[in-house]
Amino acid sequence: MAVIDASVYVALVSEHEEAHKGSWDWFQQAITNREKIIAPAIILAEVGAAISRGVDDPSLAHRIVQELEISKIIQITPIPLPLAKRAAAIAIDNKIRGCDAIYVALAEREATSLITLDRQQLERSANIVMTKSP
Repeated sequence: MAVIDASVYVALVSEHEEAHKGSWDWFQQAITNREKIIAPAIILAEVGAAISRGVDDPSLAHRIVQELEISKIIQITPIPLPLAKRAAAIAIDNKIRGCDAIYVALAEREATSLITLDRQQLERSANIVMTKSP
């Protein structure tokens, strides 16, 4: 099992992203290994915003978010209050951006690794969960 960060998903669906090939290779390997992939519900807003800003195409961003929402491969997980509170503590104690801390808290709760392209997440979360780049 792994928690996928929005940065990896954006690279996965955007061929112009520098990390596209690495993200695609990781994703294909996870599928081949039948690895469960999860993400907090905020991934929808983060991916939508990144795609919309990156290519200035809101309708493409809406389509990508809809595909992610109904994905059979990536399980979207709600953010209950205890998880949000743990994320707040992680953000405060480790100087991690709030949304990024939610991914870390989810990986911690599920006792799994966090797959991210975000350098700050990789470095500042390593004392909490296993962090990896794709």
